[in-house]
Amino acid sequence: MLLFIKNYNLSVLKKKYILLYVLNLTDIIFTILLLQTGYFREVNLIMAKAVEHPVACISFKAILPALLLGYVYRCIKEGGEEQHRISNIAVNISLSVYAFVNLSHLVWSAMLPFLILRNV
Repeated sequence: MLLFIKNYNLSVLKKKYILLYVLNLTDIIFTILLLQTGYFREVNLIMAKAVEHPVACISFKAILPALLLGYVYRCIKEGGEEQHRISNIAVNISLSVYAFVNLSHLVWSAMLPFLILRNV
């Protein structure tokens, strides 16, 4: 695992970008599902209005990040080792944030039955 985090060759960076994209998608899916329960609200100020329209929100969270990550990957393919190293740091930070957010969603999902039972 530590080797995966430290490694910044192109094939590993590509896997990290794919993982980041998957975590981004699971974030929005969890968010929309939890919002539907009525026990949760979006705390991300940028996404607070967007989640009111789930189809548009999913499209926005699926298409834009795919384009951006694809663009960044193409740019770093042409870059040198220093650019790969810096990109690795940035993607590792992003992966950590999204992993924390998804873990938070899992915890809230596990707590949901207790919240519902408490309010019955």
